[in-house]
Amino acid sequence: MPPLQDQDADRISPIPFFALARGFWSGRAAVVAWTLSGALLTLVVVNVAVQVMINRWNASFFTALEQRNADGVIAGIGQLALLALAAALVAALTIWSRMRLQIAWRGWLSEKLIRLWLDRRRFLLMPAAAPHVDAPEFRIAHDVQVAVEPLVEFAVGLANALLSAAAFITILWVVGGTITLPGPGGIAIPGFMVWVAVIYALLTSGTIAILGRPLIRAIERKNAAEAALRGDMVKVREGAAAIAGKREEDAKAGALVGRMGGVVTTWNAIAAQLGRLTILINANVTLMPIVPLIACAPLYLAGTMALGPMMQIAAAFVQAQFAFNWFFDNFIRIADWSASARRVVGLTGAFGDSDRSEEQLVVTLTAASGAAGLRTAEAAAAAVVVQRREADRPQG
Repeated sequence: MPPLQDQDADRISPIPFFALARGFWSGRAAVVAWTLSGALLTLVVVNVAVQVMINRWNASFFTALEQRNADGVIAGIGQLALLALAAALVAALTIWSRMRLQIAWRGWLSEKLIRLWLDRRRFLLMPAAAPHVDAPEFRIAHDVQVAVEPLVEFAVGLANALLSAAAFITILWVVGGTITLPGPGGIAIPGFMVWVAVIYALLTSGTIAILGRPLIRAIERKNAAEAALRGDMVKVREGAAAIAGKREEDAKAGALVGRMGGVVTTWNAIAAQLGRLTILINANVTLMPIVPLIACAPLYLAGTMALGPMMQIAAAFVQAQFAFNWFFDNFIRIADWSASARRVVGLTGAFGDSDRSEEQLVVTLTAASGAAGLRTAEAAAAAVVVQRREADRPQG
């Protein structure tokens, strides 16, 4: 397979990153990986259970208020204190377990890539074999972190969203009951609050998807521009003596300023996209707790629904929306993860390019080793290839 060119870099799929990183659960770190993963899953289940208990508390507390039951109100305050303490404890344990898993996974993958980078002296061969891959050290130090840490948070968030959706949709269906629309004979809609929640989620999520689609590409362009700037600055530092000797400071400064201009342009595009999304997101935050109250108002005014169940439905509606909108709430972070995962996958592809290019390097680099203008890295790469071939040659 020929080395990737610059224009092909954006076509790299982030999917192979999973195959690269899943060894964390099957290698020597498997015990730590599975222990922390099991702890996180358990905490997610406990967290949803606590949220369901808080939802039920809404019904009992507001029913006590409606009935002017002072003892019930006082008991409700005590119950809320215990539930708040339990929620805080579960949240703290979740953060601790999540960060431990992120740190361990990142450390494992970084070590793997470092060994691959240094093995067979790929760090010397890659500048010639895969010139399109900028700053391998930055990809290992930074992009691995950005590609690993969100995956753990996505997994926890998605599991929590699925369990919450199941739990709170059930509450909406049971507590919301049936509403009869006016008309000839009346039209009964069982579990009407579930349909209200689904329709509302489709409207908001669909609009966010349409407006936010260009944001993914904008973030990828930003990450590429940032990487190009850092790569050029590293080259200036490494070639400082040659630049000073040829008095190329002004030319290099102009090139770096141009790179910085590209970074600023990409950030401005992201700012414009985020501005449009923020309008919709803020409107959604404002409307979300009000929509269920408006939907339940006819039943409450007709006397067929008490205040307690109505407030329970409102709280369940909000929780269900958080679950439905999980993907779009994480839209920007998914785009960031995709860009960094592509860069890590591109780095591992460059390792293969380095290994497959030995024969070509022997021919081209050793033949040009005395030619003017050959870079030191290329000459060193040629020497490494020749030395490796000599070392691999059978003795005697």
